[in-house]
Amino acid sequence: MQDNAPHFKRIGFGMGLRPSHYPFIFENKPALDWFEIISENFMDTGGRPVRMLEKILEDYPVVMHGVSLSIGTVDPLNSEYLQKLKNLASWVNPPWISDHLCWTGVAHKNTHDLLPVPYTEEALKNIVSRIKQVQDVLGRPIVLENPSTYLEFTSSTMSEWEFIARMAEESGCGLLLDVNNVYVSCYNHRWDPKTYIDALPLHRVAQIHLAGHTNKGTHIIDTHDDHVIDEVWALYRYVIAKAGPISTMVEWDDKIPEFPVVMEEVAKARKWAAASEGPVPLPSFQSFRHNIRPSERLTPLSEEMDDMQTAILQGNGEVMNPDERIVPKPDFSPQEQIESYINGYRYRLFDIVAMDYPALKSALGREKFNALIDAYVEATPSTHFNVARYTACFPDFVREREEPFAYELSILETELVQIADKPETLALSPEDLAALDPEKFMEFKLAPRKALKLFAFSYPVNEYYVAFLNGENPARVEKRPSFLAIYRHNDQLWRLDLEEREYIVLSALFAGVPVGQALGAAIPEDDDGEAFMGSVRHWFGKWMNNGLLAKAA
Repeated sequence: MQDNAPHFKRIGFGMGLRPSHYPFIFENKPALDWFEIISENFMDTGGRPVRMLEKILEDYPVVMHGVSLSIGTVDPLNSEYLQKLKNLASWVNPPWISDHLCWTGVAHKNTHDLLPVPYTEEALKNIVSRIKQVQDVLGRPIVLENPSTYLEFTSSTMSEWEFIARMAEESGCGLLLDVNNVYVSCYNHRWDPKTYIDALPLHRVAQIHLAGHTNKGTHIIDTHDDHVIDEVWALYRYVIAKAGPISTMVEWDDKIPEFPVVMEEVAKARKWAAASEGPVPLPSFQSFRHNIRPSERLTPLSEEMDDMQTAILQGNGEVMNPDERIVPKPDFSPQEQIESYINGYRYRLFDIVAMDYPALKSALGREKFNALIDAYVEATPSTHFNVARYTACFPDFVREREEPFAYELSILETELVQIADKPETLALSPEDLAALDPEKFMEFKLAPRKALKLFAFSYPVNEYYVAFLNGENPARVEKRPSFLAIYRHNDQLWRLDLEEREYIVLSALFAGVPVGQALGAAIPEDDDGEAFMGSVRHWFGKWMNNGLLAKAA
């Protein structure tokens, strides 16, 4: 039979690119073969992430790894997502593009989790068709990763490894073999790791992932927050002995240590790959497969996914009828298995929100703040593939439930996060204005930097925020108008307090009003113009020094 497997170049040993490691990488240029990025972190931004990736690409190849393709869902493919993914690939030119064998949501929801699929003929047909569509859009084969899962569907009619092998052969895609995921899933479901690996078409594997995990006793959670354990290294050695050298990288996504610590894990991969020959003792697990009850009916794929998502969003595992739909495990009941996904969803979104609003937490107090976030997560499903967008409507939620000061503080902290992803335009310089005589200058239209926004608050929220940053444990502030510019300059976020009339002038200018008209509308009635123009000269110097104004296109 003709071998139609895609060819993937061997590119050596790499690691996941994480922002906390940027300073070390840029200063030391470590001897690493390549980096892997999370695609979604770079395909929906024009801000600092793009600038950092530009610097990385000067010295290293970069592989793209996604978490929101949702290849297993019954929803139509997300055309906006695919176009942004394709645009990113056109710039990065990665050796391959990968994602996961999973689904992340249905009905335009996104759980931001890698949810398991039932291994049925219907699911296989759906996924193979979607893979072919994605590959047609991207103009290249994609690479899909075997999942780490915490439940099995009783409706499954084939093993995970049989499903993956058929998926790859029938779709023409490549595989990303996450050796840690093999161990996690085999531990959780008491599968045999050797049987799993031996059944895979290893000639289709473009890349190997290695990572740490958290063992809960009854099950393992794939947390990527620790060193690779010995049993996973043994599986890695076994794969390399069977398949030969395969591009390998280390993932470390939580409790991220200093760069050299992760680099040591990469060095271990190099060592074990070089010493891969000879017998390798593999982990084994006592099977309970004889306890599995086949489903009495074949649940349609759409119903399986609708019910699981509803259970996750509502926080009620019984919606899924787990005793009928989930394979029972010793000491890990069907209810507990779906609960692991429910808890993961809530913890993930809670952490995303809590991380962005430290000053609001200080103002409300821990208990009230936590209750507010819990209510937001309960009421607000995520609908965007980028989890960083989840907080965009949080201020509106705060406004309905808290006092005005808390609402305005949430606006400030939301903008500080969101503006980091706005494209940064060049700043206007004195030389750009040198050719304008005073009359022409008054007719001139000035524009803001793209990564800039003006605010008129009823409370001195920036004053409170500064005191919070200084560790002063500030008291609640009295109502008093304040005006603020939040902007990004040279990839740094800045906050600039404004006077009221200064805010009025800037607002007019940024609305497209010529300089003369903007100034005329702001002159106080009791001002002879001289004092006001003195303020204007001060403001313009301040705006130019701080880079608020954009260079003319």
